[in-house]
Amino acid sequence: RVVHSIPLKHVRFRKNNGRIIADVESYEKENKNILNEEDDATQDILRNFLISNDKEKNEELKKSLSKNGQQQPAIITCDGFLINGNRRKMALDELYKSSNEDSQFEMMRVVILPDDVTELEIQKIENRYQLQSEGKSEYQGLNRAIKIKRNIENGFTLEAQLRDDPN
Repeated sequence: RVVHSIPLKHVRFRKNNGRIIADVESYEKENKNILNEEDDATQDILRNFLISNDKEKNEELKKSLSKNGQQQPAIITCDGFLINGNRRKMALDELYKSSNEDSQFEMMRVVILPDDVTELEIQKIENRYQLQSEGKSEYQGLNRAIKIKRNIENGFTLEAQLRDDPN
């Protein structure tokens, strides 16, 4: 697919991200409020969940992006929601702000999925990319269990998920 370079402000976090799914569910239950991904305040909440998740890997990622730039394109839906690349966006956001808005951190390289992609296809893409562990912050404990459970509820069988796991 074609890789596009688009402004970070047009790329948005998904609350169904397996890395922060437990944080999202806890927040929604504690606050009796369903987060709306299209809302700027929700985007800040999701960013903060990512920032506090695996801080060591986040620092490694920021150093790598600062030194080498974005090596792999992110994957987004046609309406701008991230399937793969949430931590990269979070890190680029932080680098952009901390560098006095240096333009090298203002854009994100992305592959845009077609508008007819199904939720099951999105889950499969996220599952395949996130199970690779080279430098990624892996899904841990409760986040991993919730993500697997939700995938099953949406028709992505456990057997199919296990076939995607390189380990």
